[in-house]
Amino acid sequence: MAAKHVTWVFLAVVLALVAALAVLASTPHEADAGLVTVRTCRGGSIELTNTEKSMLERHNQTRTRHGLKALCVSGALTSAARAHSQDMLNKDYASHYSLSGESVKQRLVRYGYILSGYSYYAIGENIAWGCGSHGSPGYIFDWWMHSPAHRSNILNKNFRQVGIGARTGSFKTCRQATMYTADFGVRRR
Repeated sequence: MAAKHVTWVFLAVVLALVAALAVLASTPHEADAGLVTVRTCRGGSIELTNTEKSMLERHNQTRTRHGLKALCVSGALTSAARAHSQDMLNKDYASHYSLSGESVKQRLVRYGYILSGYSYYAIGENIAWGCGSHGSPGYIFDWWMHSPAHRSNILNKNFRQVGIGARTGSFKTCRQATMYTADFGVRRR
């Protein structure tokens, strides 16, 4: 009788473990959850995932090689980029516009990147996703640099601030997709 009970308990534990792993595998999460602290444009700090930091470094190394100033990290742009990447994963779409029709500008303002009161501002956005190794920062950044529109945002001399959001989860038929949003901006009084 005791052996039968132990068998049922063992089976219950195995089934619970399998169910937990299935939930974890199908739940969208931060890309490369290791966190690194970096300085923000205002002198504070923000935590980026290793994937987001790698993408930031690629942007700034490329800009420096082209004689441009490095981008600083904006908390508001980062929040907007992360939210957009997660929304695209959750709802299975890839677009600069949300499914409700919200534009990049509307989204950035909603996340606190205020544009009113400035005599000049400019914003831009790059999005991309990749499956498995095609979702690595290097692969996505190289793809952006070979796309004229994305490259022009990366090398835009006017942009001073950036927010990068990288999220990993299921997208379309890929179970290990990484979705990227890079939001760029500049504001002058």
